[in-house]
Amino acid sequence: MKTIENYFIKEQDFADSMKGKVLPFLNEKIKDGYITTRDGLKLHYQTLINPEEKAAIVMSHGFCEFISKYTETLYYFYQMGYSVFIVEHRGHGLSDRQVKGLCKVHVDRFEDYIVDFNEFIEKVVIPESITERLFLFAHSMGGAIGALYLEKYPRVFERAILSSPMIKLKTGRRPKPVVKMVSILTILPFFRKKYILGHHDYDHSFKYPKCSCLSKARYTYQYNERERDEHYQTNGATYGWSKESVNVSKKILKKASLVEIPVIIMQAAMDTLVVPEAQNEFAELAKDCKVIRFEGSKHEIFNATDDIILEYYAEVFKFFEVDR
Repeated sequence: MKTIENYFIKEQDFADSMKGKVLPFLNEKIKDGYITTRDGLKLHYQTLINPEEKAAIVMSHGFCEFISKYTETLYYFYQMGYSVFIVEHRGHGLSDRQVKGLCKVHVDRFEDYIVDFNEFIEKVVIPESITERLFLFAHSMGGAIGALYLEKYPRVFERAILSSPMIKLKTGRRPKPVVKMVSILTILPFFRKKYILGHHDYDHSFKYPKCSCLSKARYTYQYNERERDEHYQTNGATYGWSKESVNVSKKILKKASLVEIPVIIMQAAMDTLVVPEAQNEFAELAKDCKVIRFEGSKHEIFNATDDIILEYYAEVFKFFEVDR
């Protein structure tokens, strides 16, 4: 029987394993494509079809992320018997932007992400999946997209993992009046597409250890990917994105009871980006949702220390392996 231990890549071996084993293996199997959204944007996606597919895992990535950040995850999913489908959300990676330049992340309405995601599933995932059994794996901002999707389309997926989901975004120490003023100003179209205070273009700085992961080897790999391709240099949010992302929390929690399938929330105890209490509230409201807390982890649990990452993936596959 296959277990994640058979394929797990340790911190000390990560760089060599990615270059010598993982990338050559995946490059022979991954296919790229584009879909056009109803408002004319082209979204980039990749498919990794396993001919012995147990189920298809559809991935929803986080803020300022891109597909190759998940190379290790794709490799594990395939080796454990799953096909994988992943799309780069509008404003990310090789997908089209709604603002000038490649560094800003902007969305007019958070709902656009959900509509895009559904188009991807209907146009690509369902037609190309062998089993038509779909599981969701969603991280951070992608977890907010995933939660809203599960509420709107409760029977598309059989199971879902929300990893450090952005049920509620941490807004730092900004006073409420300031947050409210910003919300009012975002009514102005010109203002909506400006960087929020403190955000800026990509500056090539190596941020470890002041980042959301604990694994230096994995951070270095992702940093090198961002240096390699300017499309991966998304770095900051507009006021429009920030307003939509703050407001999305109420929408998610209001309809959480509509989520019917089994869900696991992977929660990072040292998370500085999203609010764990909101994740707990979502779990209580949904019909079948469990929280697994990782005490020693920052936001990116799959980029923590070896022992945490191994435990994380063991929980992922234990959950996905259960027959219904």
